[in-house]
Amino acid sequence: MPKLILYSDQIIGKTKKVDNELLNLLEKNNPSIGYIPSCSDFTRKYFNQRIEYYKALGIHDLQYFDIDKEYEETRIMDIFKCDAIHLSGGNTFYFLHLLKKRGFIELLKSYVNNGGILIGISAGSIIMTKTIDLAGYGEDSDENIIGLEITDSLGFVDFEFYPHWDGSENILDSLNTYAKKKDCAVYACKDGDGIVINDDEIKLIGDISRIG
Repeated sequence: MPKLILYSDQIIGKTKKVDNELLNLLEKNNPSIGYIPSCSDFTRKYFNQRIEYYKALGIHDLQYFDIDKEYEETRIMDIFKCDAIHLSGGNTFYFLHLLKKRGFIELLKSYVNNGGILIGISAGSIIMTKTIDLAGYGEDSDENIIGLEITDSLGFVDFEFYPHWDGSENILDSLNTYAKKKDCAVYACKDGDGIVINDDEIKLIGDISRIG
């Protein structure tokens, strides 16, 4: 059964309640986390930000694994030895394209089904759901820059995830239209909040609205 952490964003000091749930799931000192970026981070700008974030939680073993321009096939199995895998934010369509291109959809499913913990931020969280269609919906949607036609994803949960919700009722109205059209449930999540899945238990941390 899945162990998942869906963040809207990770902000030092603001996501403490979600962080505590993550630490409880990890259940060990200095766990290892494999970091998969949504596209190549050549200067490691965004990776270094995550290093500092996890250091603040007492986690120092963070391993970068590129599935884009710096992809190294020989290192694939190394990342699946980590206690948790982090899926970054970014363009959701391009990220899903890369995961499919490298054969990571089935690998991640196997990893989670065998007890591995999956952490997502924004796009990384959306990819844990059954489809990323919601990433292309609304005014602030991701552009489908890769022309991805099949948007089915990991499918660990039966709801869809809307990150970076600003609390506006207009967005909830728009998501309600989407949910009715798709006949699905959507969780709108503010930055600083998150959803924790531990086997059959779903915890909503913070101000999260369910639509549908």
